[in-house]
Amino acid sequence: MKKTLLAVLTLVFVLSGCAQQTTKDSITILTSSGYPPYEMVDEAGNLIGFDIDFGNALGEKLGVEVKWEDMDFDGIIGSLNSNRGTMAIAAMSPDPERDVDFSVPYYIGAEESPFFILTLAEGGVVDSNDLVGKKVGTQIGTIQESLLNKIEAEFSFVTDPKQNVSQLVQEVITGRLDFVIIEGPTAREYVLEFPALTTFELSHPEVTKYIEEVSGVSVALPRGSEWTEKVNIAIAELIADGTMDALIKKWFTE
Repeated sequence: MKKTLLAVLTLVFVLSGCAQQTTKDSITILTSSGYPPYEMVDEAGNLIGFDIDFGNALGEKLGVEVKWEDMDFDGIIGSLNSNRGTMAIAAMSPDPERDVDFSVPYYIGAEESPFFILTLAEGGVVDSNDLVGKKVGTQIGTIQESLLNKIEAEFSFVTDPKQNVSQLVQEVITGRLDFVIIEGPTAREYVLEFPALTTFELSHPEVTKYIEEVSGVSVALPRGSEWTEKVNIAIAELIADGTMDALIKKWFTE
């Protein structure tokens, strides 16, 4: 009887040890949905998109379970600095003015500029010369808003930044706004969804200056994060094994 009990207890301890060994640590990744094709919410309420697939693949490389937290874009930096999230993946350009650390870029688009105009095809805005005096919107906390603030006086813009890109797009469609400034891939996604819209690249010296200093999108992490080097290594591995090429093909070219 004692031998049987000992064997049972031994088995319990062994199984318990196995369970502990196979349990992954978890990380929280912050994102901001409504920015196709990077991060969106499907009809079932699930996060989908290029960034979501990338973040899950990154978690696999890091050997951790990924938990996502969807929030307003302008709250991401503050949340990272208050340790609400381990990192953020939200189509974020590695702008040195942002108070976070950045990984190496995990995606650099075919178009070098992240500044595109999204407007009505029949709205009379066909190039950068038509922007003077117009009503313009962009997402709060983005590099697009930063650019808008720099050129607002020059173009006599009436500006109306908001937290939600989808709302801004709807206001262009209804005529409340003349255009919004967003990234090229996102602008093209909305043109596909709403044929009344069109898009073109914004031409301006401030755009050229920014492109020369910053390129691509990167993972954002709290200052001094222990994860930064690990993320950089994992990104290099995802590029080398073809994962990133497959994700780019899935979300940007199919």
